[in-house]
Amino acid sequence: MSRKSWGKVGVIVGVLVALLALDVFISLEGLPVLAALLGFAFLVTNRPRLWLKEHDRAGAALLPFLAAAFVLLLGFTRGRDLSQGGLLLITLALVFDILLAALALIGEASKRGLKGAGEFLGLAGLGLALGFVLSLVFLVEMGRLGGTSLAGP
Repeated sequence: MSRKSWGKVGVIVGVLVALLALDVFISLEGLPVLAALLGFAFLVTNRPRLWLKEHDRAGAALLPFLAAAFVLLLGFTRGRDLSQGGLLLITLALVFDILLAALALIGEASKRGLKGAGEFLGLAGLGLALGFVLSLVFLVEMGRLGGTSLAGP
């Protein structure tokens, strides 16, 4: 790897660690962990995104990330009592996610027909699987770094 690539990796890791450190604050309602997981999903889907752009499929380039983000956002809201502001942010993110995915489907199906729709389903399935694996973080109860338990024996 080049020096520039190592610099990017260092900045990204630093931001992810900072987001996880911010999760100590209860008022943030776990949003830093969600942001860190969305960032990780974007990093994982970056290589397929670049490959799709190089092969003139820019409309479907973000599709794996969009599908992973969809599952992560839904998994984040499961069983949580979020504030109205948090729910608004999650709802807006889900609406734009679905709209962009629908536009990608329309673009692929209109340009390439059945083959484009099949590729759309494959890319969406890849993103859904990634999102499910990452959303397992929300299913496993994570303890707060500096929190204490009030539960008795």
